[in-house]
Amino acid sequence: MHVSANDLLKRYVAVWNEPDPETRRAEVARLWAADGLHFTQTRRFQGTEALFARVTEAYDQFVGGQGLRFVSADNLVGHHDAVAFNWLMSPGDSDTVLAVGFDVVTLDGEGRITADYQFNEPPVPNADLDGQAGRHLALAALTDAEQRRKEVADLYLPQARLIDENGVHEGLDAIAAAIGAQQAEAAGQGLTPALRGNASAQHDAFRFPWQLVPAGGGQPAATGLDFLVRDGQGLVRTHYRFTGAGQTVA
Repeated sequence: MHVSANDLLKRYVAVWNEPDPETRRAEVARLWAADGLHFTQTRRFQGTEALFARVTEAYDQFVGGQGLRFVSADNLVGHHDAVAFNWLMSPGDSDTVLAVGFDVVTLDGEGRITADYQFNEPPVPNADLDGQAGRHLALAALTDAEQRRKEVADLYLPQARLIDENGVHEGLDAIAAAIGAQQAEAAGQGLTPALRGNASAQHDAFRFPWQLVPAGGGQPAATGLDFLVRDGQGLVRTHYRFTGAGQTVA
């Protein structure tokens, strides 16, 4: 990542609070690639003009119109070409939290945003999405290598990538091997993966929070969030794992 992640987050939050339209436009052009994307649950924006209009719309509604401000939750997690973080909405003169959002942002080689997926927190419970997350978590607990490879082939495209703190694992064999190594490490510590909260989806993206819990119960030893980009058939193209991301924000 050729840009400071914390600097990126500071600039990202600031642009939504920027009162001057020309400064806001210039900062949008600095933050996003020329053909960069921004997604909300139901909307899609691409290119500098559309992104500027989107940020301006939010500013006029919430900051200029209601005196609110966007604030970083200071919990950014990132590796390779992606970062994940929460943001908060508060009254201008108070630290009271009125709303919480969660973004996953992918970056180009110059550190500019290529895609920005924005989610509202907490996710609306959805049994089907939670079931899909459960299938991935069950895969992460499989001990049989042949069965694991078969399940990976059912869930991922042949040239899919799993990207975590340890590296980029490309192709079905590499993904199965990486998941197997993670399973062995967790099992060696007596830990089991489980869903933490609810899964959610928008456009081509799917995310779910997870935790590693002791087999006999107790506090989780680790938490994180997985973010998947999928094709039209629901097969995974790119799978990011963010250990420590998506912590509960009050």
